[in-house]
Amino acid sequence: MAMKPGLSLQQSQRLALTPELRLSIRVLAMSAGELNEVIKAELAENPLLDWQENHNTQTGQAYDYALDTVAENHSAAELLRRQIALMKAPPKTRQIAEYLASDLTEAGFLAESAWSIARTLGLEVELVEQAIELLQQCEPAGIGARDLRDCLDLQLKARGVSAEARKLLLQNLTKFAESDWPFLTRHSNLPVAELKRLQGILQSLNPYPMELLSTDRNAIVAPDITVEPLSGGGFAIELVDSPVQALVVNTGLVNSARNSNAAAATYLKQNLTRANSLIRAIEARSKTVLRITHEIVARQHGFFTNDKAGLKPMTQREVATALGLHPSTVTRAIAHKTLSCPQGIFALKFFFSAAIQTLDGDPAVSAYVVQQQIRRMINAESDASILSDAEIVSSLRQSGVDIARRTVAKYRQCLNIPSSIQRRRSKGFL
Repeated sequence: MAMKPGLSLQQSQRLALTPELRLSIRVLAMSAGELNEVIKAELAENPLLDWQENHNTQTGQAYDYALDTVAENHSAAELLRRQIALMKAPPKTRQIAEYLASDLTEAGFLAESAWSIARTLGLEVELVEQAIELLQQCEPAGIGARDLRDCLDLQLKARGVSAEARKLLLQNLTKFAESDWPFLTRHSNLPVAELKRLQGILQSLNPYPMELLSTDRNAIVAPDITVEPLSGGGFAIELVDSPVQALVVNTGLVNSARNSNAAAATYLKQNLTRANSLIRAIEARSKTVLRITHEIVARQHGFFTNDKAGLKPMTQREVATALGLHPSTVTRAIAHKTLSCPQGIFALKFFFSAAIQTLDGDPAVSAYVVQQQIRRMINAESDASILSDAEIVSSLRQSGVDIARRTVAKYRQCLNIPSSIQRRRSKGFL
């Protein structure tokens, strides 16, 4: 069949990255300190935004103190945005990179894949990839990595390590951690001295690059949410020091805009839009965080009424589905936020844990509970009887937990517990 040139129209829907949407997404992922910083800056610049001094209560006093002190310590996201602003890149790429800098995990990794970010923002994946590359040029090296391996690779590149050596290190992380020189010499043809040099470089890397941007490491972590049991049952769940009730629009200036010249009226209109956008973004943040916290408390009732052993498996996707939210919204809402309850202060992400299946058909247990079982087993081992990961798997299966050896190794590493070889070596048995 002959092909004929022609024109056709196609209709499609895409999410526009409006300034208000961008602000709302950014505010949702902010810690309390970062939000304080944004509010203080906007109060200083926007004549239409006011802080209500007679704001109801001691939370207003606490928030006043936060506003007074926050300027002394710039957030990690702000430090990254300042670096990005100085880089040579198209304005759109810098804008996306600055957004990504505000949406990193606590370790400094990307919270989502490039494809997911592009879908959320209504952008081309290629444009997001370019912004990620720009973000990864920031100091310290490792910022904006996709995962731990990518983080280490970025740092190795910054150290000038060759591609061949990087490949050897990243494909044999466990072997280098265990100092398994016989294996490494066989697979690399490098002398032990050179392998030890590479091991030294690997050990000097930081798996949490965001920590290096902290400007106040001695700061006391104040909770964002409180959960208190009520005498009649149930729980009182409240946001701590929410600024939304104290931020108001200066209506006097708004009314004066009607009698202003065109330039002044335009200026006031722009600032009115900015003020209302910030207030709406903070309101949305508060409502979303509270909704998610209520869902967490409902699903983790056993934890809040008993102890940590009552923690159930729960994923961010499950909570998102229950609340009619996108999973990325839940990810942003729980980022950098803590909850205070009678059991202690916990990061919101603590309550999300993968399900580990049981062998006898009982309900699945959370990864956290299994991790604590592993910790207790290793703490109880004798000097002469060090448990291997395979033996831990066997013991867990005897207690009804179906788990793979690689999962035990992963959980052990999360707990900062050395391998059985390293534990034997530290006790003088190797």
